[in-house]
Amino acid sequence: MQTEDLEVYSEHMLDVVSTNVKKYREEKGFTQMQLALEIGMSGGAYLGRAELRKNNHHFNIRHIAKIAKVLEISIENLFEENTHR
Repeated sequence: MQTEDLEVYSEHMLDVVSTNVKKYREEKGFTQMQLALEIGMSGGAYLGRAELRKNNHHFNIRHIAKIAKVLEISIENLFEENTHR
């Protein structure tokens, strides 16, 4: 596989995760600030930027694991491409 293809795919998956975090966060009734504090962040700004993928911010695996636990969902749900359509 070409390096460019891998980059496109990885960016796509970052978008999928961000979209799913927002979807499940809203379904559970959490604000960005509430979720950020629950996963150990000091404020909601980074979480908000990562949800929007602003300035290429994204969630790392530690964030993803904590978010899934707090939202009481399977970590796999955050990687499902069809959940945001």
